[in-house]
Amino acid sequence: MVNAEFLGKMKADGVLINTSRGNVVDEEALLAKLESCPAFWVGTDVFNGEPTVKAGEFVHPISQHARVYGTHHCGASTQQAEGAIGQEAVRVIKKFNSEGECDRFNWVNAAASATMNKCQVRHLDKVGVLAHCFQIFAGASWNVQELENIVFKDRAACVANVTFTGDLAQAAAVKEQLLAHADILSASIM
Repeated sequence: MVNAEFLGKMKADGVLINTSRGNVVDEEALLAKLESCPAFWVGTDVFNGEPTVKAGEFVHPISQHARVYGTHHCGASTQQAEGAIGQEAVRVIKKFNSEGECDRFNWVNAAASATMNKCQVRHLDKVGVLAHCFQIFAGASWNVQELENIVFKDRAACVANVTFTGDLAQAAAVKEQLLAHADILSASIM
């Protein structure tokens, strides 16, 4: 993502900060920018090829540059961050337990589900049922966007909630094909 073209659009006295992943930066292009712009600086806590273990020697061309400030990737390693992560995990689990659906509050760049169609299939918990559904959807040129399959107590039955994009003109035929499977109890398409 951060390549020569990207760096060329940055000011000569700019500062690049990378706390995501080392491989999002073209390091050769970054070194060239540092050499050609004496007022350009870099702050990072990630490097390409950094050790994956807690201890080990690490020598890297970027980390050796005088205008690069680097730290080890430790943003989530503080007690405060670990506590916050634990509290958020508990909140998500509690929401799922009380409402029976995945928590979408923290999703990044999720598609607007209001533009999608919905299909609900109640079925027995048997091998091949969902594969059968997907084959029918593909035959109708429906593209599955999201799937939630809830398994009920004693694994006797399930409900698959599917959001998809595609033309609803074939909805009646799709429903008929779904219901032709012996392990599908009901189907609705909205």
